[in-house]
Amino acid sequence: MEVESKQEGIAVLLASRTYLYRLLQSLFGNEPTLKGIEILNSDYTETALSLLTLEKSSSLLRSFSELWEQNQEKLLEQAGSEYTRLFIGPTKLPAPPWESVYVTEERLIFQESTLRVRQCYLKYNFLPAHYRSEADDHIALELDFMYNLCSIAETAFQAEDMSQVAEVLLDQKAFLEEHLLVWTPQYIKDLQAATSHPLYQGLAFLLDDFLKTDFAVIEEILTAL
Repeated sequence: MEVESKQEGIAVLLASRTYLYRLLQSLFGNEPTLKGIEILNSDYTETALSLLTLEKSSSLLRSFSELWEQNQEKLLEQAGSEYTRLFIGPTKLPAPPWESVYVTEERLIFQESTLRVRQCYLKYNFLPAHYRSEADDHIALELDFMYNLCSIAETAFQAEDMSQVAEVLLDQKAFLEEHLLVWTPQYIKDLQAATSHPLYQGLAFLLDDFLKTDFAVIEEILTAL
């Protein structure tokens, strides 16, 4: 029973990680939609946050849900405009969502750091659809990569291939150490300073909270395997 319980615990953590990476990828990579925000405000999200002990993010999400219920149409319209301003332009982006901007003195995209990210992707045959026109180190693409690795780890765990689970988790841990956790702290500060919209204020906090926690969760799962 003890082994069974441990396996169930690992399965729940793996599933929660997959869910949250997919959610964040979608919200950072696409203009907000009614369906997307409903998913953010859903019980599934609340449960995933709870399982990963992200209490502050959970509390912030509840506050946003209350605001959302008061005026969905206005908040959604404002969120769409804010997404364009923060992620598309046409003016200079106040919080550029690319790793290379934060890890190079020139603060330019398509730098050597971008190629290092691509090398991580290629190990898993992960190639963004618009890789020729969009730098590989965009926040949404890095989150999408982590989501895909989470899916691989879940499938391997279900097949009882623990060596593959461990390999994928170690690669995710390395990607957090060498990429996401290196540049997102400053990106998140810039994003929070650039917007007053409750959706993007909340997403910035959730991203920070989740990535830091996920590093510890990966170590926890590796120890339990």
